Amino acid sequence: MNKEDTRDLRLALGSFPTGVTVVTSKDKDDNPIGFTANSFTSVSLSPQLILICIDKASFNIQSFSVGKHFAVSVLSESQHHISTTFASPDSDRFKNIQWEVKITGSPIISNSVAWFDCDKDQFIDAGDHFIVIGKVRGFDSNSQRPLVYLRGNYVNFGLEQKMLLAMENKNTKILVGALIEWRKKIYLLKDQSTGLLYFPTASRLGQSNDDVSLLGKLQNLKISVTEHYLFSVFENSDDKTSLIYYRAKIEDGSSVTIGQFYEFDSIPFDLLIDEPSRIMLKRYITERELDAFGIFVGKESEGKVEAITKSNDNV
Repeated sequence: MNKEDTRDLRLALGSFPTGVTVVTSKDKDDNPIGFTANSFTSVSLSPQLILICIDKASFNIQSFSVGKHFAVSVLSESQHHISTTFASPDSDRFKNIQWEVKITGSPIISNSVAWFDCDKDQFIDAGDHFIVIGKVRGFDSNSQRPLVYLRGNYVNFGLEQKMLLAMENKNTKILVGALIEWRKKIYLLKDQSTGLLYFPTASRLGQSNDDVSLLGKLQNLKISVTEHYLFSVFENSDDKTSLIYYRAKIEDGSSVTIGQFYEFDSIPFDLLIDEPSRIMLKRYITERELDAFGIFVGKESEGKVEAITKSNDNV
């Protein structure tokens, strides 16, 4: 399989939404080790078996191949930072993470949605990964909302639902906008009277067949958006308007005749309509280069970036 086929297969497999887990164990010196994985599934209820997959290139591979135990912690929406930590090359991934031990001595991530403490039952060679089957010795779960991974993005369903409900509330003043990228170019419209640039906006997200919604307006501009993810949610301090911005990448922007796609390094930031737009676009470009997107939540002048999104594999 060539590189293009491998990429296409990865994209196709990414269409299946999964939870996000941290798989943990101890190394030969009894130090905690672990990695982020979405390749986790149940195998059997009787006997109680689960499995995870680990990349053969992982620097944890030796410990998992010879070790006798491991644990799986299913992360909650509020633990996206833990997923990012355990997907990073940081050698001390447990430094700022709260964890505990239950039965086997393998680390359990505190406050996770569910955990499974296991004896290693089988270690199976499978292509460029190993399949690790565990016999469950102990487990627990709670009602928190799990972190979900889809097409290379963490999806915060709780926040998405709140935004959709806000758009339906007639007593709330809403403006919905989009940062549209095509080949590392950003789409901007121009106000002909002032010459200022702005992002496409509408009063609701809607559907592509709804001409007054954001997706409908984009469709009329010959911009076909098939996937979109929350990027910024904030309140305008002047008129208390709630602004909800999504990010999206499109396959083809060549037919667009209204507005313009600007290369990242040639965007006229001084012509953007306001300071929040400048801040938001600069953050987008920075996070695009890092391949790690967040969702800004707060007010126009203050807030925090949540739900960091970074393409990851079993590391």
